[in-house]
Amino acid sequence: MENVQDLLARRNQLMAAMRMMDRNASFDTEEGRVYAHTLVKLVMIEMQIEAQEKEKVARK
Repeated sequence: MENVQDLLARRNQLMAAMRMMDRNASFDTEEGRVYAHTLVKLVMIEMQIEAQEKEKVARK
């Protein structure tokens, strides 16, 4: 599992890329599919960050 710093860096990169994308693009287009795929990656990273933070708190 990646550490929190790496996950935060990846999250920031994905968020920067998403700012440049058209969030109103249809899912029938390539841009829409790429946006949805990037959004899924972003959510998965957020979930990993939250899980690691909860685990860290539970250890204390």
